[in-house]
Amino acid sequence: VHFGVRPSQSSGHPPNLLLGALLHRISAMAAKLGAGLPVLHYYRVGELHSGPSLEQQAKALGVEIVDREICFNIEITAALTPEESKVLEYLLQETFEPNRCGQASFLKVQDGDTVLEVGPRQQFTSAWSSNAVSICGSMGLNKITRIELSRRYLVRTGKAASEHADAVQKLSLHLHDRMTECVYPAGIQSFEQHVEPKSWGTVPVLEQGAAALEALSKEQGLGYDSQDVEYYLRIFRDELKRNPTEVECFDLAQGNSEHSRHWFFGGKLVIDGKEAPKTLFQLVKRPFEENPSNSVIAF
Repeated sequence: VHFGVRPSQSSGHPPNLLLGALLHRISAMAAKLGAGLPVLHYYRVGELHSGPSLEQQAKALGVEIVDREICFNIEITAALTPEESKVLEYLLQETFEPNRCGQASFLKVQDGDTVLEVGPRQQFTSAWSSNAVSICGSMGLNKITRIELSRRYLVRTGKAASEHADAVQKLSLHLHDRMTECVYPAGIQSFEQHVEPKSWGTVPVLEQGAAALEALSKEQGLGYDSQDVEYYLRIFRDELKRNPTEVECFDLAQGNSEHSRHWFFGGKLVIDGKEAPKTLFQLVKRPFEENPSNSVIAF
């Protein structure tokens, strides 16, 4: 078994695996108290976010992504023995290219270059980390309590760092999900680097109208479309006659998302002016309706 680099989106793990991971986590946290050991870093060459679209976006900002790599950030409760380190390296390396993984970065930094590193926010352990730690426990690596995956990009500008900082910051917006990830200027050196919670405020809908909701959506990545903005504007400005809080807007973005409500998959499907007999979601569910005794093919 080797660690892949695509974070899992599923939580359908067997109960015994979840319980084992939870017990392992609790015992590991107890053992960790007072340890204060630095986070281990292993780097692996990887093709990340490459493509013509990203290249054009970088070029428009006056920068170029010349190389990429993955970093495994590993929290331990005690120093690993040489034998344990070998097992860990076996898990992290590619099967047929072990030389593309090591404890030194593979990025060749030159003057004027910037290493842009993005990874999961630390407030919650990622699902990928939970699975990775469970695998480590099964391999006898019980000193490992957390592994988070970060992505590192070598950005070349040919200018001094002070001159291209703004361009690199704008490029980072295309390379990570601001809701679940953040930029790590110095890499992940500790899993205690929690950002202090920001105080919440109100959105000036009464004063600025739709522009206030559109600005918040863009800034926070809430994904409001024109229908969302129009609906929330009517609710708060016309009916409630007050400004919404930022917390309310965030909650609405989650609750009314396609993931939760299936507005589009469950909506009427009109093709060339003619309504289709089934919605997209009904089409997706049709195999199970045809074979209700076989839940394996439900979706």
